Amino acid sequence: MAACTIANVKVLEGKELSRVDDDIIFEVTLDVAQALAEDMVFRCVYIPYGSGSEKELESIDVGDGPGLRQGLLKFNFESAPPAKTDLEAKSADSQESGPLEVAGLYISALYGGKEFCRVGYYVRYEYDPELQENPPETVDWDHVHRVLSAPRVTKFIIPWDSEDMDVTGAGALRSTISRPSENDDGAEEMLQ
Repeated sequence: MAACTIANVKVLEGKELSRVDDDIIFEVTLDVAQALAEDMVFRCVYIPYGSGSEKELESIDVGDGPGLRQGLLKFNFESAPPAKTDLEAKSADSQESGPLEVAGLYISALYGGKEFCRVGYYVRYEYDPELQENPPETVDWDHVHRVLSAPRVTKFIIPWDSEDMDVTGAGALRSTISRPSENDDGAEEMLQ
């Protein structure tokens, strides 16, 4: 059993569409099943369209310095948005890709240097509705907004503090999906 799981991640971008330069803010809820000796590291990573590379946007330590107490822990994880140069980059195999192509974004949770959970999103940038049909030839960033898909959660099995764990299963993973919650606050629930 995992000593800690991500119980929920909610994107705090409000009901309005986020502009390209707006920070990306996640509300993260951890469920710590047993006290842990070390802090955790959370990373926000952007993967440009058609690129094999990743761009770390932000990294934070989470804990009581050091360690985490048992129980629920809720915190906001705020990241700067991807640079426009990363959005405008074309993939090596296509001249048609650019800022309005689908890219990737994920939050990675690590303990003891090992990733135990990843919450990923497809991210796309699109014009305001009035420009969707006839977009300008050059990107008009004042009329482009960011849209994130529903999250996709991948969990990895790692050794925790006091486990005499058979590491045969280390690195194994399990995927789950999310669904919109039944309340109207725009939150999404993680399915286990």
